[in-house]
Parts: sequence; structure tokens; C-alpha cells
Amino acid sequence: MPAGKKLTRTALGHLAAPRLVAAGPPAEWRFAGLTVVIGRERAELRYAREPVGSAPPTPDAIVAAVARARRRLEARSRPPDELLPALARAYAAVLRRAERRPGARVPLVELRDELADGTRAQFAWDVARLRRERRLAVGGHRLDLGIATGHQATRRSRVVWIEDDAGGGCYFASFRFVPQSPQTPPLAQELRP
Repeated sequence: MPAGKKLTRTALGHLAAPRLVAAGPPAEWRFAGLTVVIGRERAELRYAREPVGSAPPTPDAIVAAVARARRRLEARSRPPDELLPALARAYAAVLRRAERRPGARVPLVELRDELADGTRAQFAWDVARLRRERRLAVGGHRLDLGIATGHQATRRSRVVWIEDDAGGGCYFASFRFVPQSPQTPPLAQELRP
């Protein structure tokens, strides 16, 4: 029986059924919100195009590794009520260093580095969680991500891949908070350079 069919049978009853993305070699599957690239010697698990685990290329081992990787990402994820104020503080710090005014775009990777509390994959997971839970505002300001375009998207060290639930997504290069209303909310004090 092909490895893909074995993986599907093993996965049923544990997590959502895997979906073949590319027949390969190596074969690439979307499984429980992660991408699994199955080679001869090992299977690599990825989230946001970043490695988050690996396993021997057997169905049981892959199912177990995917479950572990998801538990790890979920356990380390910052809830929106904690992450949004942290993003506002990090944004204010990056603005001050760059001597820019509130509302200016800053490099998303600088904001991620300012938070300094996890991996690239974890940061992408947490931002995707904000989008999934529709929690994109804090203190009268809304989070705004700028899509990486053209040559920007080829420089992986300067962009962050944010996934949607289906495994698609795009690279983002910048971040800012923009006011939700014409009134000056209390957060504006915190964002001033």
C-alpha cells in the first residue's frame, strides 16, 4: 500500500485527514494545519514554511510527530489579550529606535525580534491565531500587515509567511497599528516616539 494511503488510514480517528499537496518526490502533505514533506529517510514537519519537527517516514511516527508539534505550538501560543499589548509595546519600541511616528510601517521581522519570545514559526502561528480569532485591535488601533511584493518576497530573512487554515498564505514585510476611529485613543500616548 502506498505511504500516503497508510498515512491517511493511520491519521483517521486521530486528527483531520491528510491532503496531498504534491506527489513529489518528496511527497508533500497538508496534515492538521502543518505541512509534512516525506522523504526516503525522514519526514519534515513545517509550519509557515519553517521546520517544527521531524519523524521517521512511517505513518504512525508522522501522526505522533504532527500531534506533538501542534501541541507545542498551541501550548506556547500567546493568547490575544496578552499578545496584542505586547505587539503594541514592541511596535512603540521599534518606532522610537527608528525615530518614526505612530502609524508608520516598520519591518515585521524587527517587530518579531523585539518580542524575542519564540521561533519564527511560533510568531507566525500567533499572528495567524489573531487573524483566525478576529482579534486584530487593541486600544482603538487595528493591526495592519503589509504584504511583501516583488523582490521583497524573495528575501526570506526579511519577511514572515502567515498561513491561512488551508495552508495557503503569503509573505508579509511590514507592520503598523492604525487608528480605528478619528478620536485619539489612549494607546496613542504609548505609541508616541
